[in-house]
Amino acid sequence: MSGKSFVKGAVVLSVAGILAKCLGALYRIPFARIASDECGAIYSLVYPVYNLLLALSTAGIPLAISKLVAEYEEQGKSGMSMRILKLSLLLLSVVGICVAGFIFINADWLAVHVLHEERTALSLRAIAPAMIFTCMQAVFRGYFQGLQQMVPTALSQITEQFVRVGVIITALFVLLPYGDTVVAAGASSGASVGSCVAFLLILTVFLFYQRKHGVKRQSAEENAIGNCQILGKVLALAIPISIGSLVLPIMQSIDSVLLLPRLMASGLTKEAALIEVNYLSTCVQPIINLPFMLTTAIAASLVPNISEALAMGQKENVTVNFSNAMQLAILIVLPATVGLMTLARPIMALLYDKPGAGVAMLWSAAVVLVVGLYQISAGTLQGMGKAMVPMYSLLLGAAIKIVITYTCTAMPAMGVRGAALGSVVGFAVAAANNIFQVSRRIGWSWLSLRYHIIKPVISVAAMAVLVLGSYYGLFALLGSNGLATLAAIVIGGCVYFVVLLAIGGVSLEIIRKMPKVGNKLAALLLKLKLVRE
Repeated sequence: MSGKSFVKGAVVLSVAGILAKCLGALYRIPFARIASDECGAIYSLVYPVYNLLLALSTAGIPLAISKLVAEYEEQGKSGMSMRILKLSLLLLSVVGICVAGFIFINADWLAVHVLHEERTALSLRAIAPAMIFTCMQAVFRGYFQGLQQMVPTALSQITEQFVRVGVIITALFVLLPYGDTVVAAGASSGASVGSCVAFLLILTVFLFYQRKHGVKRQSAEENAIGNCQILGKVLALAIPISIGSLVLPIMQSIDSVLLLPRLMASGLTKEAALIEVNYLSTCVQPIINLPFMLTTAIAASLVPNISEALAMGQKENVTVNFSNAMQLAILIVLPATVGLMTLARPIMALLYDKPGAGVAMLWSAAVVLVVGLYQISAGTLQGMGKAMVPMYSLLLGAAIKIVITYTCTAMPAMGVRGAALGSVVGFAVAAANNIFQVSRRIGWSWLSLRYHIIKPVISVAAMAVLVLGSYYGLFALLGSNGLATLAAIVIGGCVYFVVLLAIGGVSLEIIRKMPKVGNKLAALLLKLKLVRE
């Protein structure tokens, strides 16, 4: 695959991923404003279970199929590529039907004994069919990616998210008179409808592709290879990836299983506990996830850079790349963390008209920082060929989160703060272990107290003071939380960047490495003489 086509494919998938993530986060704003807190909690309890089963069923399949298809296409064995597609489609269809059937049949049991909320049963049944269509989609996505055709995957991703969000918003308005349980189920059905439409789209694209390129025939040598042998190759590649991909959904599912019963153990009524669940899952989590679009892009770009440097024996380049990536991540996630902490209550009031969610935001905001550092260190370890280390780190973090969430959330003085604290500490331990494992291999020379800690902290401290001062001053003057919050965010961002430049806290090289906007921003700063070449 040429470098140009790789970059083009990566850009197509990155843009699709960003659009899908933005849609997946932004619809929560009208959802939280229109739906009741209990409805939001019911909906939020179901989704992590779906994500966990989805990761178990499909996580490694597209990558495994794409790798094998690419190899066979390179050898001119297109017939084998088609055979992999058919056998994988059969396997994943059976898996999808079995998992969907399990969820649908056992929805009442799962609702009571796993999610501790019987009203989630209808939502579980509504989301169950999504497993079937998503599993089948995964096969076609892997096939097209193996052919270096990224557009079908991108189109299916965007279509799925658009349809899903459309169904959710429609369900809010149409089903609102029928109560929280029905509204939550209607919203959950968005995943099923969206995955069905996306599957039909990518199937149509495949049929047109087949008509255009013709049916590929297998040679006698290829026919001699057994079906079990082919599936064995797919599973040998897919299973390790799936195991690694399970850890993060498990981490995210802990709150679905533990949060509600432990909040009730603290003395809250079920209704009050559901409100707290809604605050954390529906209001806070989507905002927390937004900065990760940038750190994910940085981490993804690290993997090939680190691999190439190691292959060429350039260990010093590994150190430089890791140091720069960590500095860039800190410059992004540290101000995001402090900003969300500083304006936690005003932001929740502005976006959702739920200032009570500010407590959950305040205690959860540090997740932005620690997950960002985890992603960068994980990308480096993957580039070094140590892909299992980040998985072990997350398993350790998940164990710590379970202990903290279970104990602290049941304390009346803590409540939902306990679950947020568990996430922060769990991911912090995972990130710390990753960083230690990287440093054990390349040394600690990458760490600069001045550029990684002191100067960023000075900049965010100045930002926090100005943000608080401007918010309360403007709120007193204008009497509008929305205007005061928006103005404070703009002022805070400007102050942070100006102070950072003034104290020499960022180099031109770091600015140029910023995803999407780095080169243009560097050129502008050079023109304004705010940085030196």
